[in-house]
Amino acid sequence: MKTYETDVLIVGGGGAATASTIAAHDAGARTMLAVKGEFGVPGVRGAGATSNPKADFWTIRTVGPKGGLFNPPEATLADMIQAGLGAADAKLCGIFVDEVSEAIKRLRSMGLRFQSKMLATMPASSGTQGTNNIVQIQKAVIAGTNTQVLEHANLTELIVENGRCLGAVGVDDAGEPFVVHSGAVVLATGGVGQLFRYSFNPPGNTGDGYAMALRAGATLFNMEFMQQGLATTWPTQAIIMLYEMPDPYRMFNREGKAFVADYLPDGVGIVEASNLKARHWPVSCRDASLHLDRAIHSEAIAGRATENDAVYLDLSGTRRGFQPEVFVEYMRSIGIDLDHDLLQIQIHHHTSNGGVRVDENAESGVAGLFACGEAGGWQGADRLGGTMLGGSQVFGWRAGRRAAELAKERPEPRLHRDRLDELLLGRLARMRAAQGTVAPAELLASLQREMWRELLVQKDSAKLAKARAFVAKQRDQLESAIRIDKPFDVVLALEHRNLLDVADVIIEASDFRTESRGAHARSDHPLRDDVNWCTSVFVTRDGQALQLRKQSVNETPWVDAPGDIRITPWG
Repeated sequence: MKTYETDVLIVGGGGAATASTIAAHDAGARTMLAVKGEFGVPGVRGAGATSNPKADFWTIRTVGPKGGLFNPPEATLADMIQAGLGAADAKLCGIFVDEVSEAIKRLRSMGLRFQSKMLATMPASSGTQGTNNIVQIQKAVIAGTNTQVLEHANLTELIVENGRCLGAVGVDDAGEPFVVHSGAVVLATGGVGQLFRYSFNPPGNTGDGYAMALRAGATLFNMEFMQQGLATTWPTQAIIMLYEMPDPYRMFNREGKAFVADYLPDGVGIVEASNLKARHWPVSCRDASLHLDRAIHSEAIAGRATENDAVYLDLSGTRRGFQPEVFVEYMRSIGIDLDHDLLQIQIHHHTSNGGVRVDENAESGVAGLFACGEAGGWQGADRLGGTMLGGSQVFGWRAGRRAAELAKERPEPRLHRDRLDELLLGRLARMRAAQGTVAPAELLASLQREMWRELLVQKDSAKLAKARAFVAKQRDQLESAIRIDKPFDVVLALEHRNLLDVADVIIEASDFRTESRGAHARSDHPLRDDVNWCTSVFVTRDGQALQLRKQSVNETPWVDAPGDIRITPWG
């Protein structure tokens, strides 16, 4: 069995992982970066969502000087807290506001070039292949260090002894086990996009960080809040932001029927819903634009979508008001002429707003275990665009520095054989011997379809019960009916376990929160309830059972601000 030793083990291949690796190395630690697949190749296993944006531009939300006119810190912080609707961690939002400018300067010093000094934005182009280049640039920096990069490394369990995280175990792509002993572990594993049929996450984003942290004793929170939005499903995947459209656009289903009006409540017209959608890209129940998203998703579920699960969008009579020329050129580069071609669009999962509950240094409640990027939650019910990329750099850097300090005091590794059997080898032996009827890839396809149907856009108790029963059925299949045909099926089966564990958390947190708030919309509890639910849902694990509780993340209670978020579009 392969055994490795390092001071700080960073798990993941996106911008949070690369930032954390550089910070830990600069702080004097021996660093190891464990990546699924190949490091720094956009769109493949291990790439991370950072290098996989499917849009005409990407941005890091900038913060201007105090008292200035452009994104002053006090106004930006107020916007972030208002977007979170009482579930955002105000302290961590404040750290983001204080340090994101320094993070942008670091990226510039590494060679990243933004569109302007005021907007840390980069239009996508054929030359960049749609990627924002953060990972590629930081990969080059890492190459100049003595960091050990472990590719095709699929971490499966964390090693926790006496309350301290001291490494991890996993399997390579051939299904062979390995162990990494370390003084600290940084989870920068991204989110759980592969739980859903349509998502912007690359292959391999299977909620590993959430699941491993939960099983190791850490707390997850805000997992019911998932950012979702419109994108094309064919001929390629591209985000469709209907920002500031001056004229109405047309949408119709496979049968040529304009369907949106069928889903609008009394008193809400198509123009009003469209104008509200122009203010933000994400699905959110904070205004009536939710009904437009609900209509698009429901038409597919009802069987009235195209063979690509999409409805048609006609933008020939209008143009986006926000960077219209960038959007037009980007769509042309992927073979779509907006003057003549219909778009095929559907709701896609984008990111988790929640994650591992962390402190100001991105450390979890388990000593020596850190989580940053999408793995570490702090943003709340909705979030502003550009904060995920910037937050990955801010908290990735903090996690790396603190992990390096902590690793200096690590105890000697003592992983006994019986503990190793419990963490990995016993399960691995059972899987290798499995001769059931269902392949892991078959389980994944059906899980993605069901979770996309039941957990996105709008939920209710019946949909959540259906999702819960489906997950329970698949857990039984994974234990008793799985078929391992080739070594990599072992990896897929272990990933599927993580997907099911995280699906359980999302389902139970969504059922526990009996209201609608931001990205969490329930048709059976359609109103926001600030009296009872101006708080977060915390989830821990007791044996095999989940424990859920309400807990505020802020010492000062959140008070709804007059009006709404100051800057639009905000998503």
